[in-house]
Amino acid sequence: MSVGSKYRAEMRSASITLAVHFLATLVCSSSAADEGSFWHVSDQHYDFSYWSDKFSCNSKVPVRGIYGDYWCDSPWKLVADSVAAMKRIKSDVDFILWTGDNVAHIHDEHLSVDKNVEIMKNITDILKQNFPGIKVYATMGNHDYFPSNQYPPYNSELYNRTADLWKDWIGSEEEVNRFRTGAFYTTTASHGIRIMALNTNMYYTADKVTHPANYSDPAGQFAWMEETFTAARVDKEKVIVTGHVPPGVHNPGNLLWFYPEFNTRFNDIIVKFSDVIIGMHFGHDHADGMKIFYKDGQPVVPMFMAPSITPWRFKIPNKVGEAHNPGIRVVTYDRTTGKHLNIIQYYMDLDASNSRNATNWTVGYDAQRVYGISDITAKSLHGLTDKLKKTSSLMDSYVKFRWVLAKPEDRVKGCNKACRESFFCGFKHHDMSSFNKCKEKYVGSAVKAGESCLFVLVMFIFTTYFNI
Repeated sequence: MSVGSKYRAEMRSASITLAVHFLATLVCSSSAADEGSFWHVSDQHYDFSYWSDKFSCNSKVPVRGIYGDYWCDSPWKLVADSVAAMKRIKSDVDFILWTGDNVAHIHDEHLSVDKNVEIMKNITDILKQNFPGIKVYATMGNHDYFPSNQYPPYNSELYNRTADLWKDWIGSEEEVNRFRTGAFYTTTASHGIRIMALNTNMYYTADKVTHPANYSDPAGQFAWMEETFTAARVDKEKVIVTGHVPPGVHNPGNLLWFYPEFNTRFNDIIVKFSDVIIGMHFGHDHADGMKIFYKDGQPVVPMFMAPSITPWRFKIPNKVGEAHNPGIRVVTYDRTTGKHLNIIQYYMDLDASNSRNATNWTVGYDAQRVYGISDITAKSLHGLTDKLKKTSSLMDSYVKFRWVLAKPEDRVKGCNKACRESFFCGFKHHDMSSFNKCKEKYVGSAVKAGESCLFVLVMFIFTTYFNI
């Protein structure tokens, strides 16, 4: 090859390299420019009696902190401070997911329809004041109803009054009217992502009104989900599913929140329409968590449970819940595809805040950085679960974050091998049969049999004495 030919070949190669680099930069820049974000907050549980009767407190609290106590639900100062922190940290979000449980863990004798509506209105108003013009896609929690947990599969006064509070956020008159019949709706966010806001409280084992013996499809929500997903598929829309009570096996307690019949049907629908679902977001657990849904062995839908704002820990016979700090989170996503990219979890150290009479909401974790993943899609979470199994220090971090960095070293010590194996199985198995088979593989049939008995006992205690 002549010198001239060689030079021209090198120039062509360099030009191609530059062009590829330019296109890659352009694509990456375009992708970054299309990144959006939303807040997810849950379980405020405002206790209006915190400074008087302490109706929500599960133990003696001789000295009440101004931002709350681990044995009690939130004073108003904590609720208001969490919203102020959201505004200060990131006010320009695309929307907010608010997944309910605004009323405290207080017996019905101290509550009423009027009191519950007043509490929800207070939080609705403070969100509107701090985030004017930003849509909040709100769902009700099991404690928001009166009587507590007893959501009916038909129109009610509380549905009507809540619809009136949220109608500007819900949007169309058709969807507002749908909310009045069962407290669920769908709408489209500002960048075209469809929101499916569910009333999963009707599937909760504490709801005796909607028992499967009486209803196979409370309020027709299952049928409506299938219709809405089908329409989204035809219209090439992507869907975020949100609600309060999550499906699947709650860990490490190893129990279903849903009636088994409803859990099976719900999960079947999610898998059937996994091609249009980009993520699911729930509350209720008062702890940070994730799950992955699979179709034909492939990870297809990620599900996330946001920690609560209330620091309240449960206390039932022979069982005390873990202490946990208040938490709020930002989720980033691709506005075009809806692909979920990251979770940045913020928290408030309750003891430190009470000691200095001031809060300092800080980053608890950045999911991409701490877990070494490129996004939070189902595929990436599937890979992460394998890393958590193999790397005990990484699983230690998951355990610390689950209870929002409250007494983190104690949480790590308290989550033994059986506890961790419950998490590993719960990530991927969402009915008790497959979950128990997974546990048996880890710890043997004898332990499985014992845990099955324990499951029945825990379910009885939870539904009889305590609902989170």
